[in-house]
Amino acid sequence: MNEQQHEGLLPEGTLLSGGKYRVEAYLASGGFGNTYLANDMAFNEKVVIKELFIKGVCGRDHATGEVSISLSENRRTFDAQREKFRKEAQRLRKLNNPHIVRVHDLFDERGTTFYVMDYIDGESLSKRLKRTELPLQESEVMQLLPQVLDALQTVHGQHMWHLDLKPANIMVDRKGNVLLIDFGASKQLRSADGASLSTSSVMSYTPGYAPTEQTEQNMEKFGPWTDLYALGATIYNLLTRQTPPMPSDIDENADDALKLPTAVSRKTCELVKWLMKPNRTMRPQNVEQVTEFLKEGGDSVPPKEVVHETPVTDDDSTRTKVREGAQRPQRQGNEKATPTTATKPAKTQSLRVLQGILVVFALIIVATGIWAVVRNIGGEETGETSGTVSTETVPMKEVKDMPMTVYGGPQNMRTYKYTGPIEDRVGALPQGNGKAVYSAQAQIPGSTYTGAFKDGLCEDPSGNAKLVFDSGDTFVGTFVGGFYDKGRYTLSDGNSFEGSFKESRPYNGKWYNPDGSFSATVVNGVEQ
Repeated sequence: MNEQQHEGLLPEGTLLSGGKYRVEAYLASGGFGNTYLANDMAFNEKVVIKELFIKGVCGRDHATGEVSISLSENRRTFDAQREKFRKEAQRLRKLNNPHIVRVHDLFDERGTTFYVMDYIDGESLSKRLKRTELPLQESEVMQLLPQVLDALQTVHGQHMWHLDLKPANIMVDRKGNVLLIDFGASKQLRSADGASLSTSSVMSYTPGYAPTEQTEQNMEKFGPWTDLYALGATIYNLLTRQTPPMPSDIDENADDALKLPTAVSRKTCELVKWLMKPNRTMRPQNVEQVTEFLKEGGDSVPPKEVVHETPVTDDDSTRTKVREGAQRPQRQGNEKATPTTATKPAKTQSLRVLQGILVVFALIIVATGIWAVVRNIGGEETGETSGTVSTETVPMKEVKDMPMTVYGGPQNMRTYKYTGPIEDRVGALPQGNGKAVYSAQAQIPGSTYTGAFKDGLCEDPSGNAKLVFDSGDTFVGTFVGGFYDKGRYTLSDGNSFEGSFKESRPYNGKWYNPDGSFSATVVNGVEQ
């Protein structure tokens, strides 16, 4: 007991919450708390109790068990962490999922705060590896993985991230049920309405399981993809019993850094590499994408590029601009600053808005093509023909509102519905004149494209293809390889650009004011 008291721990036999709980044993400690095995005296059931106790800030009176603050200037730090500790318990209480440890009670006592959780009769996956001194078989990992994904989907659905996913924090009970534990690092960076929450602080992390955005403490870039990187690292550790490589090592040579045993299937190898992409925009952006990939048969591989749309806004506009993207198109030629004189404010604003929307739509339709290629990989391996197939030898059929899936955006998969001709075969792509209705996402308005398709991409040289955004913007003209080519783009405020586009950016043409009067000329992508 003296050693426990010296370390600031509650001794065995301590009664808490008016005698409701009795401390039976010490389990573990972290930078912000201690965890104990306890007994619920009313029901004679084992529970786990977590105590807020900050190393270097908190001390404990050996006689009373009362927590004290070492220095008066640390009081503010302790009070702030105490409020976050309470919120952590309250949020976990709302995570109703059979694969997430449940919080049952929350109370203040002895100068600090405690919360009570389920006791799990089992062991963590890290203890399993140590006990057996053997890696898990791929089949075992694949049995556990859906349960972990189900838990993460619930966590992410509450705009929370676990931020410390690893084998030590995945418990398996005696019935084989998986439960995520230790949400001490978890953060709720966004509320349900998307507003930023002040629940972030400098956080610890586990090397090998933390992606670059986490090691750099760049919390604005945290998201589901952060936990999914840790999931890939967890799978790697379970299959190899080796510490996962750092992101920089993966970036230099992913094949060597993420080498798995030869008995592991190609599909699982590709999954780990996809999950552990150092560039967060290249990882799956949500649990649904991983689940969809796992459902696909054979040795299908994940998409090589995942479009990550980062919404930012102009001072006077809420339209989305794109800061990052796996295939972000760049202007050609020397650019100069857009004039901002009082004579052309509407046009200048429209240019910025149009560039953002054009790039977003380009990313969407390029991502459509990427996903279409992925869908056809499965066709190759099952005897189906991939790529372009002559309509003279493959029968066509008409479909209406056929769901298609496109990877894009940080919160969910991009979806659209296709109406029109399509080849009558597995994994077929839109061909010929049709219509695609794209769903709205985040701050990106939905849109409807009417025109010709070729191999799943917008391809229409007629000049009559039309794209109408729900926001009121419209484009009428030609499309080549999924990009705007020539035509007129009219914004909802009446400003318009007519001319040619290069990778969906205004390239050669003229801007017009809402009244039809000339506004400015664009030559080789540069406004004159």
